[in-house]
Amino acid sequence: MRIKEQFEKSANSYEKYSKIQSIGTKLLIDEIKSPLNNIADLGCGSGRVYKEIVKNSIKFNNFYGYDFAKSMLNLHPKGENIFLEAEDFNNIALFNKMRRLNLDLIISASALQWAKDIEFTLKECAKSAKLGYFFIFTSNSFKTIHKTINIKSPIVTKEQTLKAFLNNYNPIKVEELEHKLYFDDTLEMLRYIKKSGVSGGLNLSYKKMKYLIKNYPIKYLEFETLLLIGESRCLR
Repeated sequence: MRIKEQFEKSANSYEKYSKIQSIGTKLLIDEIKSPLNNIADLGCGSGRVYKEIVKNSIKFNNFYGYDFAKSMLNLHPKGENIFLEAEDFNNIALFNKMRRLNLDLIISASALQWAKDIEFTLKECAKSAKLGYFFIFTSNSFKTIHKTINIKSPIVTKEQTLKAFLNNYNPIKVEELEHKLYFDDTLEMLRYIKKSGVSGGLNLSYKKMKYLIKNYPIKYLEFETLLLIGESRCLR
């Protein structure tokens, strides 16, 4: 199943099951200094970033949210200063549009790991706003699943992601983080993966899923993430 289709299907369960994504959002929002003029959220989903911004009383003028899953956007909070569009951060057309918005900040929590070319996406972000705030999963997420069924991670490595970020931003904060999420059994873990929408690119056949249930050696999922905050090197 393609990544877009996976997120369309999991829209209604995403908020409940995306625990690590919620942690990443809070870490990013805690670093924001207000007031801000205009904010753009790439992969805005059902509005976790927006809700956290409001919860933390961060002042801003306009909020622009972009997501390729229309079912996610349908769940996002609406308002006079909230502008939502079904857009893909792999396309230059989105960034051409954003460069006309006078953005102070582009934020993305748990979405850019699905970039087709992380160097392209981060460079275009740096050309579109003064500040970049990113929480990104990297390839050692689910590493024991990949090892058990002998497949390669569908997302980029920590090293590739960090290099792309440093090529385009002067770092303000860089943190390498590891997380573990525990489950009673492997079947419960697989249900979590399906309902959280994070299985995009995993493509488990029935045979591999059956093998995984029988042979997965640990009681938790591993997640490897980067918290990246920087000032654009492209806008000076």
